Amino acid sequence: MESPTSDVKTYLNKAAKLFSLPVSKKVEKWILFEFPFDSRLLSMSPLYLKSRKFYLELGGRYYPRLCSTMRSLSAQDLFADSIDYSPSESELIWFVENRNDVSDPEKEIESITRFTEISVFHEQNHRVIWRMLPPAPKEENDLRRYLNFAESLVVILDLALGDELGLKYSQEFESMRVIYRCGGRGPWIKKNHRQNRDYYLALFLATYYLLEMMNPEDILPAMNYVFPGQKAINKAVTDRSLELSELFTRITNPQWQERYWKQASLKLTKMHRGSDQDELYLPEDPLDFGDDLYLVNRVLDHYGI
Repeated sequence: MESPTSDVKTYLNKAAKLFSLPVSKKVEKWILFEFPFDSRLLSMSPLYLKSRKFYLELGGRYYPRLCSTMRSLSAQDLFADSIDYSPSESELIWFVENRNDVSDPEKEIESITRFTEISVFHEQNHRVIWRMLPPAPKEENDLRRYLNFAESLVVILDLALGDELGLKYSQEFESMRVIYRCGGRGPWIKKNHRQNRDYYLALFLATYYLLEMMNPEDILPAMNYVFPGQKAINKAVTDRSLELSELFTRITNPQWQERYWKQASLKLTKMHRGSDQDELYLPEDPLDFGDDLYLVNRVLDHYGI
């Protein structure tokens, strides 16, 4: 029997600490069966709870069946109101409580994390955001910008969740792979700060620029052009946006769009059929952003950010 390494001990101690957090009776009806730490996140975060309610109000469904990261990326329909997740909480609790009985704890962690790297919060927000946006354009480049706009909204919700949980707890939940991003630093992330909304609008645009493949060194000058008079915020959000996985921004996201943009167009057209809104055409020149930010404000208002 191998003795747990320091990395294994750290992982298990974090899991044990998170499992020890209290669960509010008020959230019991919203808890997903066997989704690790879901009850704790619902109890700690009003934003996490709102997202769950919004998705269920759409008629969204959850299916507790084994789901790897690769299957989630390639097989789950991003435009369908159904989300698969791996029901693995009991396995993780058993591992925490019986750590000394596991012959190869590193492999146990590898096995668990392979099937628990999906953030349900992120996935359900995608489904909510589609309904909040105007209809999508049909041409490939216009649709690409639309998809990156939507993805940027979902990403800043991930970041806002980390901010609400606080740096300490968000880092621990992130290490368990149940949320994607940890909290930030700086006074602007506090809800009562007078520039809190300025911060999240700028964070959205910096993320959008990154997904639009703007050269990283050009993002800060672009931010200072669009949002003059807030250089400290612009520097902070640019740095934070660049923490987004380069594998995702440079490979996974553009490859997914290239492969699935036609299917995405058909499904978004069907979703918005009957809408009296005009299609959302985003500026070809990223420095022309301005009026379109009303949609970002609408989403932030809806989620209470």
